[in-house]
Formats: sequence, structure tokens, C-alpha cells
Amino acid sequence: MTMIFCDITVCSSCFVFQLFIMALIAMTLFFRTEMHRDDQDDAGVYAGALFFTLVTMMFNGMSEISMTIAKLPVYYKQRDLLFYPSWAYAIPSWILKIPVSLVEVSLWVFLTYYVIGFDPNVGR
Repeated sequence: MTMIFCDITVCSSCFVFQLFIMALIAMTLFFRTEMHRDDQDDAGVYAGALFFTLVTMMFNGMSEISMTIAKLPVYYKQRDLLFYPSWAYAIPSWILKIPVSLVEVSLWVFLTYYVIGFDPNVGR
């Protein structure tokens, strides 16, 4: 059990580092501190930045699938021996992933929101 916990904490720090690198790439790719909203070309840049953000968040969560698959033998053993119902195993792991997701999204927004130009006013 200790080994799984250490692997998860190491992977969490890797996720944050990977997200930081992707935020740097997004900030240099879509760098404009004041995004114009006048014509369709500006809308294409805006939509491209939103799409890049969405894809990054979606694929960042895909790496957790391998950890979920690694925990399946424990789930199947407990299910087959009638230890716990499946919801008692699934809901706590789902709830524990919420703070990690919130930290990842808040880090992304903190790094990229002003630099990409979604809002030109930092103080708001």
C-alpha cells in the first residue's frame, strides 16, 4: 500500500510539471496580452486557444487511466469475495481525484489566462 501511495505522489508532481510545460507552450503560442475581438480571424485565435486548453486538460487526465487499471486486481478480488460493494470502492477514489483536478485547472488558469489575453485586466 505504501508503494502505491509513493507512486501516486510522484505521478502527481509529474502531472504538475507536465502541465507547467504545456502552459509555457500555450503562453508562447497564443501570446497576446490584449486579445482583439473584432473579426473572424480574432475569433479563430480565441477558439484555438480555448480548444488547446480543452485538449490539454482532457489528455492530462488520460494518464490516470494506467493507475486505475493497476488497481483493478484489488477491486476484482474484493468484489469476488464479497468484501465491499463496487460503489464503496469507486466513489472514494473518484472524490479524491477532484482536488487534484482543481489544482491542475487552477494552475493552468493562473499561468495562461492573462498571457493568452482572455481578459486584459489582471486585477479583475
